[in-house]
Amino acid sequence: MSDNRTSHPTSQSPLPVAIIGGGITGLTAAWELQKAGVPYVLLEKSERLGGKIQTERFDGFGDAPFIVERAGDAFLAAQKPWAMELAYELGLDDQILTTNPAQPAVHILKDGVLVPVPAGLQLIIPTNHDTFLASPLMSEDGKARVLAEEAIDPYAGNDDESVADFVRRRLGDEAVEMLAEPLLSGIYSAHPEEQSLLATFPRYRQLEQTYGSLIGGVRKIMEEGRSRGVEEKGRNLTTFMTFVGGTETLTKALAARLIGTEQGIGKV
Repeated sequence: MSDNRTSHPTSQSPLPVAIIGGGITGLTAAWELQKAGVPYVLLEKSERLGGKIQTERFDGFGDAPFIVERAGDAFLAAQKPWAMELAYELGLDDQILTTNPAQPAVHILKDGVLVPVPAGLQLIIPTNHDTFLASPLMSEDGKARVLAEEAIDPYAGNDDESVADFVRRRLGDEAVEMLAEPLLSGIYSAHPEEQSLLATFPRYRQLEQTYGSLIGGVRKIMEEGRSRGVEEKGRNLTTFMTFVGGTETLTKALAARLIGTEQGIGKV
C-alpha cells in the first residue's frame, strides 16, 4: 500500500526531511514541518499510522460500542497541555472527553475510611492549596511539608533514584505513604521503594531540574497553557482527558491532514 502523498521540493525550497515512523511523534513532527512549509516525507512500514496508539471497537449496548485501547487510554491534560492544544488545532474540540463530573474524585483508604483526593491534586502535586489544606487525607504537618516543596533545592545529578526516595526528598515521608503508594505505584503495580523514577516518572525529574520545583513547575505549565488558550473553549482541564472515539482519534485526524506520507513501503 502506498499513500503517494509525498510533498516535493522546488528548486528554491530546502531539501525534504525524512521522518522514519508514523507514530504520534512522527505524525506531530510532520505536522509541524507542514505548517512551516518545509517539505518532508514520512515513512511508515506498516499499513496503519499511529504507532502504539491504537483503538479497537467492539459491539456494546445499543449504539454505544465498547472501546478498547491497546496502549494508554488518556493524556495528562493539565500537567501536559500540548495534546489538548494539538486537538484544538485539528478541530477536535467537540470530541474531547473529560473526567466524569458525577464521579470526579479518587478515594484513598485512611484508617478504614475512604477519603477523596483533594481537588486540584495532579497525582502527587497539589495545584490548589486551599483544597489541599482542607483535606483530611494528610496530617497538618504532612500537608505543610508538601507545600514547603518549593523551598527544597533541586537535585543537580542525573543518576536514578526510587520513586519513594524522590517523593520523600521533595514532599516528605507522609507523602510517600498517602500519595505515592496509592496513586503512583498503582499505575505500574509496583512498590515505590522499588520503582525507578527515570523509568516510570521521568517527568518529575524534568520538572525539578527545569523549574526547581514540582509545584512551581506544574503551576507554570498550567499558566502557559491558559495563556495559549487551552481553556478558552469553556472546558476546565482535568487530570486525565481523552476523546469520545478513543485516543486514535488524534492520530487519525493528524494523518488525514498530512500530505507527505508513504505507508506499507517495507522495512525502513
